Amino acid sequence: MQHKIRIAADGNTLAPTLGVLQKLGYAVTRDKTAEQQYQAEDDTCIFVANDPLSLLGLVKIYEERGTDWQPSDEEVQRLLLLGKCEE
Repeated sequence: MQHKIRIAADGNTLAPTLGVLQKLGYAVTRDKTAEQQYQAEDDTCIFVANDPLSLLGLVKIYEERGTDWQPSDEEVQRLLLLGKCEE
């Protein structure tokens, strides 16, 4: 049986996340006045999040979907159904 790699969002993923963002061409900064707000910026976009992992998530959403990043009604419905499973 093949073992699956499992990576959990935790402190040990923050440094690699910053490295990935920099490799993708983003300058990453932190606004110390705004309660741990991180920013990734390139020539065309600025992304803002509360942590580096969320920041990378925003970047990847935009890279995959571009300016049409907003969720469809079907995607919202799938998210709501997923939430019901957790209750």
